[in-house]
Amino acid sequence: MSQQVETTLARPKGRPIPGPRGNFLLGSIRDIQRDNIQTFMDAWREYGDIVHFRGPLTINLLVHPDYVQHVLKDNTRNYTRPKFVQDKLKSIVGDGLVANEGEVWLRSRKLTQPAFHNEIVDGLAAIFAETTGEMLETWDGYAVRGEPFDVKSAMMQMSLTNLARALFKADLREELERIEPAVQFALAHTQKRLTSPVDPQRFPLPSVKKFEQGLKTLDSIIYRLITERRQGDGQGDDLVSLLLSARDAETGEGMTDEQVRDEVIGFFIAGHETVSSALSWAWYLLAKNPDCWRKMKAEVDEVLGDRRPTVDDVPRLSYTTNVLWEAMRLYPPIFVLMRCAVEDDEIGGFHVPAGSNIVLCAYVTHRHPDFYPNPEGFDPDRFTPEFVKNLHRMAYFPFSGGPRKCIGHSFAMMEMPIVLAMVTQRYRLDLAPGYPVVPEPAISLRPRDPLMMTVERV
Repeated sequence: MSQQVETTLARPKGRPIPGPRGNFLLGSIRDIQRDNIQTFMDAWREYGDIVHFRGPLTINLLVHPDYVQHVLKDNTRNYTRPKFVQDKLKSIVGDGLVANEGEVWLRSRKLTQPAFHNEIVDGLAAIFAETTGEMLETWDGYAVRGEPFDVKSAMMQMSLTNLARALFKADLREELERIEPAVQFALAHTQKRLTSPVDPQRFPLPSVKKFEQGLKTLDSIIYRLITERRQGDGQGDDLVSLLLSARDAETGEGMTDEQVRDEVIGFFIAGHETVSSALSWAWYLLAKNPDCWRKMKAEVDEVLGDRRPTVDDVPRLSYTTNVLWEAMRLYPPIFVLMRCAVEDDEIGGFHVPAGSNIVLCAYVTHRHPDFYPNPEGFDPDRFTPEFVKNLHRMAYFPFSGGPRKCIGHSFAMMEMPIVLAMVTQRYRLDLAPGYPVVPEPAISLRPRDPLMMTVERV
């Protein structure tokens, strides 16, 4: 009798998670490598809001907002970033905020938070407007000649310039030709490492050498910034100065150059990549939906006229902001979050064993028809105050959620409406014919190819 009781107690709670069998040996890893977004979408449609994928890397896809909330907020202590993800991210960002967990992450968060206080972010609006204005001056030649150009690259360069000026008080425009390809390859190489059964970093491949050379390029720039700040008076309000002046509450010790580098490079890479991706998709969607562009143009004309936007104008650019919310619903820049269950758990009546890898895919959750009518349609008008108030808090998470919500979300949502508004004051963008626009699910979700567009003065 006692043996029967022990067996009952040992039985895991919850049902097994359904999912595809996939290949006999590799499970679904090849499908996920080839196109993780389509693989996740197809599996969700067939198996429902929680799906188990077999393979050398077994994962559980959680789609329903209740499940997302359980992992990111309600039981967040049980779901840490998988060690293999941490290790690969650390090859770029070291021991900074982006890749760490636990007490180390908390310390980093406390040290970097002052750079993103509301009053500091509000003060950046003028910088964003100035940088955008400089970019627009270079577009007149394209307009006159009717010549298409890569808007994705333009958004990357502009967002990087904004980031350097706002967070580092530096002008890096002369070094963009070195920085941009280094960042793009670092992200693509890391994505390959995350989805490959065998880590290519173990071998002396040309791609590994290129990755390491790119990091050396970025490090040379960042360490130069650190040296300049250390040689100054140390009283600046930029991120590097704030980190250099920070002191541990218990020991009173400051940060080493390497520790500052690890914090800075996380914002250096993640900060401009996510903003540029979101803006690129916004321009793509507006070109595909000209009525939405006309409505945004009318708002911009009413709120701004011919003058540059200020921090006080951003709340009044409500439809412009809705365009961004809707663009990030359809194409969330950080479209996948990975976690690992520390202990056994039960989610939605299904058993989640300790050690399970968890995937939260905003691209899929943002298309859940229980929360979004016409989920594949581009409809900025859906984001009314009433809709947002009643929307499940985790039916929309382009900036993650819970304690680890992106520290720079207010920075991004100050910068992006200013960019959209200022471009719209002056130009209309249209897709150039003959150039495919296909999502590339790397670390961020961006257009795979150059986003070739034409501009017309308005």
